[in-house]
Amino acid sequence: MIRPLQFSIVTPSFNSQRFIRETIESVINQKGDFKIEYIVVDNCSTDQTRQVVEKYIDLLESGKFPLKCKSVCIEFLSGKDSSMYEAIHKGFSHATGDIFAWINSDDIYLQGAFDAIQRTFAKYQQIKWLKGITSYLNENSNIFSAGRCNLYNQNWISRGLYGPVLQFIQQDSVFWRAELWNSSGGIDPSYYAAGDFALWRKFAEHTPLWSLNSYVSCFRKVSGQKSQDINAYWQEVNDYNQIRHNYKSVKRYFALEPIIPRCLRPLFYRLVSGKQKYHLLTLANNMEPYLREGSYYELRKVL
Repeated sequence: MIRPLQFSIVTPSFNSQRFIRETIESVINQKGDFKIEYIVVDNCSTDQTRQVVEKYIDLLESGKFPLKCKSVCIEFLSGKDSSMYEAIHKGFSHATGDIFAWINSDDIYLQGAFDAIQRTFAKYQQIKWLKGITSYLNENSNIFSAGRCNLYNQNWISRGLYGPVLQFIQQDSVFWRAELWNSSGGIDPSYYAAGDFALWRKFAEHTPLWSLNSYVSCFRKVSGQKSQDINAYWQEVNDYNQIRHNYKSVKRYFALEPIIPRCLRPLFYRLVSGKQKYHLLTLANNMEPYLREGSYYELRKVL
């Protein structure tokens, strides 16, 4: 009998009572043939965050919360953290699962997300990390913008182009194998705003990022959230990136792409990106994932 895969999901929190119920339920309500280990790492909140989390722990331990997967457990860790990334690092040091991810305390996973992720990792051992589609949620918990499936160039990730030049690799829909976390050294807890950017670069040194054409999560737009501290993010990114000329050809191409004749765009893109392949996962009607590899323009026709 094949052992079901286990998800280890970490949520860093601080005074998160407003939205953390939705976050918790989006994790523990996932349906499928897998186990869930959910670790909430709290920075000594002064509101009702602890009480909210402990309520769900009691519901699970008493059997009053109806499970839709093999098993669910919640661990609550409380203590001072110097940054969100220190909390994430602490959480994964307690993780025992096969598949890792973190989600912030105001974001949510969509129903069916874990099932699609689990099916993909179970079927394709060569896939070490993947990214689904992120949509956008407002403060009233309404989705106001559906996301799209983006393709990623492994070389460009390792060179630090996603974020400074190209679209961000949004963390809430990224999942990876525990072995990749361990072999890469995991996240650097000294970061304040760009720890995920540095982590993706580490991952890309080992293996390509696969794009999953499936809606996985929602990022919530809330006034005053840490992601709005863009100056701190750019400072850390600029400190990390030392070879700035890497950006020039890519910036130039995407600035000129709209005026390049369509028949010539693949040629110009090939000159900029080289022979790097892109990696795409699509889901059939029965939810079985299928691999597609090729050039950017070949795969973009599939999306």
